[in-house]
Amino acid sequence: MVALQRAIRRVKNGKDGLVNIFSDFKSSLEVLTGPRTYHPLAHEPRRDVSEIVAEGRAVRLFWVRAYAGLAGNERADELTRRVALTKKMAADYDKFPLSYAKKVIRAANLEEWQERYAEGSTGEITKCFFPRVEQAYRVLRKIEMTSQIALTLTGHGGFAQYLHRFKLKDSPYCACVIPLGSRTCCTFSRNVQFSCGSVWR
Repeated sequence: MVALQRAIRRVKNGKDGLVNIFSDFKSSLEVLTGPRTYHPLAHEPRRDVSEIVAEGRAVRLFWVRAYAGLAGNERADELTRRVALTKKMAADYDKFPLSYAKKVIRAANLEEWQERYAEGSTGEITKCFFPRVEQAYRVLRKIEMTSQIALTLTGHGGFAQYLHRFKLKDSPYCACVIPLGSRTCCTFSRNVQFSCGSVWR
């Protein structure tokens, strides 16, 4: 968009009656030629085009396919790479949309949340189902949470006791409690009836 802005400004300051501008940035061309735009960089070139037309001159915008072997487009890419690698200068445009800022902040928050989640000493069973917090969010937001699902995902509900009977687990108790000698693995599993009809009390 910055390149198109500079090119149209140069046409405005010149005296040519007709100028053709070629660009491989299709989205930028659509922003400039669309009925309305909210892009901050598009307002100036659109105004310049209107003034050029008012003077009886014309500027035409064309889209060309990138990396298609067109001599002019390849030359422009070469000059762009050369400037980027050899010249140190401030960016012509370093602003970004609010949506991008929200995306960056959300990604940082998720990363911090993931570190706390992974390093925490609790929720080991839940981590087996959902190693990453964003995965848990995508799945759990689509289902209706019930007591049975909650007990399953957290490892409560008598599962340890059942697995211990078949020597598939060392202890019949949940990791969250100290054994109290009762049949209940923890307080969360009380009065929960599963489809098989068994009840832990």
